[in-house]
Amino acid sequence: MNILLIGFMGSGKSTVAKRLSQLMHLSCIEMDDLVYQKTNTRNMSEVFALGGELLLRETEIAIAKEVASKDHLILSAGGGVVLNKIILDYFKIKGGKVIFLNARFETIVERIGKEDSRPLFKQIDVAKKLYDFRLPLYLNYADEVIDVDSLSADEVARTIKNLCG
Repeated sequence: MNILLIGFMGSGKSTVAKRLSQLMHLSCIEMDDLVYQKTNTRNMSEVFALGGELLLRETEIAIAKEVASKDHLILSAGGGVVLNKIILDYFKIKGGKVIFLNARFETIVERIGKEDSRPLFKQIDVAKKLYDFRLPLYLNYADEVIDVDSLSADEVARTIKNLCG
């Protein structure tokens, strides 16, 4: 079985994926890292400069096609993965579990503020609109929802292991 972690940027997907990988002895794949490899970039700002959000979403679809054939892994998805239903469909074909790490917007602001490496978080009001738009999509696609505001990454990983293990 595969586990796909979804959630808004700053919800803890990458950190939880690493901890969960250790707990469950599964391979961990960071979707953003694969995007950088495929686009020959170093960060999301470079991806957006090279081809905008369209390049990012097309690359994520290509990655989903590749990953769909694999098994026993944890995938930390980019925050906008829910904008492409096809990506989630590829993932669920083999019975993958989609886990939504649900963080309140205020928690996300505390965690990431105005990091330069997050092009979609440069303006807080725009990021809030994006968060509000994506929230129902995360909830719709999730097999399980974990409220992460008051949990450590280790606690979230243990919760997922109990749900999926």
